[in-house]
Amino acid sequence: MTLQDAADAFYEAGNKMFSGDLTAFEAIWSDSDDISHLGPTGNISIGRAAVMDEFAKEAGMRFEGTLRADDRRYIETADMGYMVCVEKTRGMTEAGQAITIDIRATTIFRKESGQWRVVHHHTDRF
Repeated sequence: MTLQDAADAFYEAGNKMFSGDLTAFEAIWSDSDDISHLGPTGNISIGRAAVMDEFAKEAGMRFEGTLRADDRRYIETADMGYMVCVEKTRGMTEAGQAITIDIRATTIFRKESGQWRVVHHHTDRF
């Protein structure tokens, strides 16, 4: 799997998470406890349990939206890589209001047992 393939898998899994299915999203992340997530709300989660708890909350919202990564740029070494992009999110709030959000994102991957796994994801609004 290439770094680009791993990024595609990350966004495919993210779209499943929006529908409430966290299984594929959990699988793309490292099992290591040094992972982290800094989302657009400003909350930082550090450690596997905290990161997955945050995403479980998001999956529970059943956003029923779509997540797409545009303007992707990749940097890669033998065992680390990252992607910067613009995430385009479309969906509904819990109150039923349609929303569209474009945010900047950085996703850091580490090669573990020959597979690219996510170790950090950071998003913020423009």
